[in-house]
Amino acid sequence: HDLAFVKGPDGKFHHAGFYVDNWYEVLKAADILTKNNVQAEITPTRHGITRGLTVYFFDPSGNRNEAYTSGYMSYADFPTITWTEDQIGTGIFYHRRELVESFSKALT
Repeated sequence: HDLAFVKGPDGKFHHAGFYVDNWYEVLKAADILTKNNVQAEITPTRHGITRGLTVYFFDPSGNRNEAYTSGYMSYADFPTITWTEDQIGTGIFYHRRELVESFSKALT
């Protein structure tokens, strides 16, 4: 998909994800945010679960957005990868290895 809307708890909006072509475009998005004094909620990183590359930020209306690319390409005999609840921080933010509090609390 090129655009994803993700619903959070209680039917609230969690974030909109916008697909970009490659890792350099994720970095470019982060550069554009910095150039315009928009703070990244999550600086460029990798998702552990999907291996997607991402940056998260809030728009002027307070909605969370994500610019992302890449990730696993699944196929019929793709091996099952199991993530457990105790690995959720690493699963969501691979390099940081923990959730950012605002990621689960800031909903619109």
